[in-house]
Amino acid sequence: AQGLVSLDSICHLDARRKPAMRRLIEARLRRGELRPVVVDGAEKVPHWALPQVLEAQVDGPGEQVHILSPFDPLVIQRRRLQLLFGHEYRFEAYVPKEKRVFGYFAQPVLAGDEIVALIDLKADRERRRLLVPQWTWLIRRGRRAVKPHIEAALHRFERFQFNSAGGTQ
Repeated sequence: AQGLVSLDSICHLDARRKPAMRRLIEARLRRGELRPVVVDGAEKVPHWALPQVLEAQVDGPGEQVHILSPFDPLVIQRRRLQLLFGHEYRFEAYVPKEKRVFGYFAQPVLAGDEIVALIDLKADRERRRLLVPQWTWLIRRGRRAVKPHIEAALHRFERFQFNSAGGTQ
């Protein structure tokens, strides 16, 4: 599910599993089910990926957009997010309002292989609308090209929130 893993990322918050997980990784390496990967900035930390992940074709920059929840495993593992995307995330729901920079429930936006924005979202359940109290760009170039893809992702997210079994009908 993580695509690219290290032993620490696989065993996040469960260090007791490391010996068993290390044996599993070694077995999958021997069978060719995993491949070693070197990550810039973490050359001494072993990482692995599935062969099909390494061979996958990636859409153009910004075409594949994901609005990440602050509770997404990619975001929760702050060091990993910093390593892979150069973004230091801070969940501001617990920060006093006057000290917030990005918003109460600001969510990182992953476009291609880059965190390009933080979007604070709020659900207006009565009107069945997704509100955007704050949108903060983290990139200087390419905003115009990626914005329609982000807006499309926001519309999909809104439909999911209000038209799915979990949303209000």
